[in-house]
Amino acid sequence: MTPDENTPFSAEPTKQRLREAMHFVEQVTNIAQDLDAHGAEEDHPEGSEERALARLRDELDFAVCQLIRNVRLSARMRAETTRCSDLLVEMAINELGDGDEALHLMRRYHELRGDETDADGTTPPETMPDFFAWDTYLRVSALPDLVKQYPGHLQHSARNMHGWPMVVSHHLDCLPGFRETAHKLHLGEDYPLDVGPRKKRGRGTPLLCYLEPLVWRLHVLHVFLKDTQKVRGNESFVGRICGIWWMDAQSRPGPSEQAILELLPSLPPLSQKSSAEWSLKVIVPLIMLGEVGTSRETCHIPSLRNIWAHHAVKSPATFRSRLLSQVNDTLKRFGRAG
Repeated sequence: MTPDENTPFSAEPTKQRLREAMHFVEQVTNIAQDLDAHGAEEDHPEGSEERALARLRDELDFAVCQLIRNVRLSARMRAETTRCSDLLVEMAINELGDGDEALHLMRRYHELRGDETDADGTTPPETMPDFFAWDTYLRVSALPDLVKQYPGHLQHSARNMHGWPMVVSHHLDCLPGFRETAHKLHLGEDYPLDVGPRKKRGRGTPLLCYLEPLVWRLHVLHVFLKDTQKVRGNESFVGRICGIWWMDAQSRPGPSEQAILELLPSLPPLSQKSSAEWSLKVIVPLIMLGEVGTSRETCHIPSLRNIWAHHAVKSPATFRSRLLSQVNDTLKRFGRAG
């Protein structure tokens, strides 16, 4: 029920329809469970009642699947603005497969409801962060067996990773296992930066730590735009990148950001050779649109504050020039040969 110009919105009828819808879904799953006794559809003669009931059970399960699929995206969007902590908890748990999404929703929940503490102020077990840690530990612990059983399946994701999740402890030496896994799965072969040993290039710098998530995000968008050009080239640019670059209306790219992102399809893949072009046309312009501030005191990003702190940097123009030089040097140092 939706309000229109002639009918004022009414809460009670809507609540009643919600109760009826929830009751109907419960009935569907209960009926499907009752029909499990009929087994597989193909086990019964064509035209028999048993075959029809088995088919109905499968159709009910498919209807539940479609319902979950349709509701999940809507529920995720609602989680950005909802005041319902139950929905936030449910969606945060649902997004545990995506660490960034789960952490984002977990923080939203704590902003809305406060930290998860007992009445005396102590932190109890089985909070969302605690659950996240255990889920991570158990999943990562199971990875070695998964690699042995499904190396062909895992190669698709591993090729895009810059590392491999491992449970590292004081009493275990994981390096041999890591090397074997990296070789078997072609780890990092499609990652935009070089994932080989970095001893010759030095340790990661604060600027590299800041750049790497942005570089990965731009790399994914670059590949997506290239791959979908033929089938979605006539669609509006914002329409094409919806769900790839942003999830909610608040993070939708503005005109300036959109103009920068539209340059991506014209760029070659990121490498040491193309780092200057990527830095000049996309990466530095996007950074300058963010929270770089106008001085060290107004900049909120530590790695960029270090650039502002240099005695020769006295204006945004000088800051941009120094930033461009350091971003390009970092990408050349840690980039692929290409």
